[in-house]
Order: sequence, then structure tokens, then C-alpha cells
Amino acid sequence: MHDDTLFSFIHCADLHLDSPFEGLQAVAPEIGRALWNATFQAYERILEVAIENRVGFIIVAGDVYDGADRSLRAQLRFREGLLRAREAGIQVYVAHGNHDPLSGWEAGLTVPDNVHRFGGEQVDCIDFWRDGRVLARIYGISYTEREVTENLVPLFPSPFPGPFAIGILHCNVGADPDYDNYAPCGLTDLVDAGLNYWALGHVHNRRQLREGRPWVVYPGNTQGRSVRECGPRGCFLVRVDGTGQAHLEFCPTDVVRWFQEEIPISGLGGLDALLEELQGVKEEIRTRAEGRGAIVRLSLSGRGDLHGLLRPLDLNRDLVGHLREGEAGRPDFVWLESVHNQTRPLLNLEARREVQDFVGDFLRAAQALRLVNNPGSGLREILAARPEHRPLKAELGALTEADLMSLLEEAETLGLDLLLPED
Repeated sequence: MHDDTLFSFIHCADLHLDSPFEGLQAVAPEIGRALWNATFQAYERILEVAIENRVGFIIVAGDVYDGADRSLRAQLRFREGLLRAREAGIQVYVAHGNHDPLSGWEAGLTVPDNVHRFGGEQVDCIDFWRDGRVLARIYGISYTEREVTENLVPLFPSPFPGPFAIGILHCNVGADPDYDNYAPCGLTDLVDAGLNYWALGHVHNRRQLREGRPWVVYPGNTQGRSVRECGPRGCFLVRVDGTGQAHLEFCPTDVVRWFQEEIPISGLGGLDALLEELQGVKEEIRTRAEGRGAIVRLSLSGRGDLHGLLRPLDLNRDLVGHLREGEAGRPDFVWLESVHNQTRPLLNLEARREVQDFVGDFLRAAQALRLVNNPGSGLREILAARPEHRPLKAELGALTEADLMSLLEEAETLGLDLLLPED
């Protein structure tokens, strides 16, 4: 602990214990075991950081478990960690979120006496004592059911003057469209509440929405679970000095890290050059993963002669297997999830678009769709007129504007491949 630190704590959220990894096909048994245990190992790393830094308490801001039917395995492993914290003299404050509401199934395990779980009817206030002195007051509330649609911030009382005041809340600040809008609130609501630090959960990306009184912080989840959750995942170590100033340090806890990489094919003369490039990218990712396992999605992009060689291939059959060789037995594995071919023919599209022939007509039609005020609506109208639309209606309705534009790009590329095979 730093010499000027009055007390310190861990802020974590969204452990999602026993959560499956998403979007993965069959993997080697050794990789599968690493993924199966990843969320638990991330939790253990939180405890290691807490014990090593002799923190006073740990805050878990919701979603300890992945679902309301929380597995017995997850409940037992969570309690083991709580007991480990108790042995180290560390308090634990837990608020439940939408994935693990208080109404969810529980096995009736005894909760250690160093743990306080916040109720769902009102905001509780717990004092953190050390050496006969209250150093912090922790306010929090849990979800009673999965869907909490009201703003919970008004339930937080004005803090007592003096001790450092912390609010624990699982919520969506600013109606982030990437997350369910549970316990919605605005940043102004949190700032006006008068606390020193808001320990938030729910958003899986690490964010500091405000620095200084009050700190408004999402630590993100502790272990990425899909390609949508790339980069380091972990918790914050928060040190509070004698003047009431908080100092934050991010501590990675993930044991498997996700990466997305784009590989331009321009300048690559053939398949040998591509394989050499991909092997180099793999080793670079291994270095960036810093000893932990890595799962990678690769995208091949750009224009070049390689496009014609790649189009007939099933890259996830012909290439991925080769790049996975030798990875399963390594603790620092780099496992290729998939390869996506987004390359284009080596062609001057602007010039070819001006040629008055069928290919030019095709390219001009695609370009016209891009240039209208609302290209997504135009594409949806075209798709709705197709006989295939009815069985695909639900899937097409879920596509975003970006998805539709990507499909248009792919359709244009495929059309050129079929119309200009000699190129």
C-alpha cells in the first residue's frame, strides 16, 4: 500500500461465472478446458490482486453469475473466493444485476460473515471501519427481478458528511444502445447525488465517465467471452488518500483474450506470402497477449491479385486448420476462431463504373443504392420484394445499417467475380 493511502478497494463487475464462450465452433480439448475455467480463473485473479495489495474491501457491481439459474458450480466457486477474502481480512460488498437478480435460484449455501449483499427494496448503507474509525460509507441496491426499467439513482440518499461515499449500481448511463436499458440514468443524475465514487456495472467495456468527485466508473467485465469483447478485461484497484482523492489503477484479470485483426492483401504476391504474413500476425498477438491464451478473428481486406486465388477456397476449412497446428498444447495459445475474406478484385472501380456495358450498369446500380438518402431502407425494399424474404424476414429485420452496407459490398464483389472471371 502506498504511504499516503488511507484505504484501498477493488471495484469489479460482470464476473459472469460459468458463462460459455460465444461464437466458437468445436475446439481442441485443451483449449476447451481453458475456456471452461476462464471466468473462474479471472475471479481468482481479482482475489490475488486484492490480497497482494491488502485492500480493505471488494465491490462487485452486479452479474456475479451468468443467469438467474446460476449453476451450483458457480455458487460454490464464488463462495470459495469469499472465504479466501475472509481469511485475508477483506470485506466484500455485492450488488446483484439483471443476470443474477435476487429472485434467481440459490443453493442455500452459507454466506461468510465478511460479505454484505445489498437488498432490492431500498438502498442500504454499510460503514467500512478500520482501527475504530469509519473510513468509507458504501451505498448499494440489487435487482429483485431481471428487468429493472426505472431510474434507481433517486433512491440513493444524500451521503452523510465526512467519510468517502461510494455508490454501487448496475445500470445503463446515457442509454447506451449496445446494452439493455436497465436502471437507466444520466451522468447528471450520478453527479448530483453527492457521492465520491460510483462503482458501476452492466457495461462490459471499461469506461471512466467522469474523473474526480464523483468518479463514475465502469470497470468492464473480468473476462471477455466473445469477439465483441476484445482487449484487456479486469478490475480497478482504487486507492483513497488522506485528502479523499481517489487514484485508480486498472488490473487485467482475463486469462484468455480476444483479438480482431485486419490483414490487407495488397503487396502480397501469393498464398506463400499470405501464410507468412498470417504466421507473423499470430506471433505478434502472442506477444501482445502477455502469456495468456488468445482467440483471434482475422479479416482479409483490400484489393490485390490474391483475391482471385482466395475466392474459390473455403478459408475456414483450408486455412484455419493449418494455422491452429501446434497451438492446443501451449498455455499461451493463439487460437484462430475464423478467417473472413473481404478482399476485392484488383480493379479500378471508378473507371470501370463509367464503361457503358452490362458490368458498368451493374456497378452503377450498386453505387446508386449507396448514394440515396437512406440506403438501408432502399435495400430493405429490394429484399422485401424477393420471394426468399418471407422465411428470412426475422433475420433480415435484425440487420443493422452497417450490416446491410457490408452485404452490398459483398454482393458487388461476388457479381464482379462472376461477370469478370478473367480478371
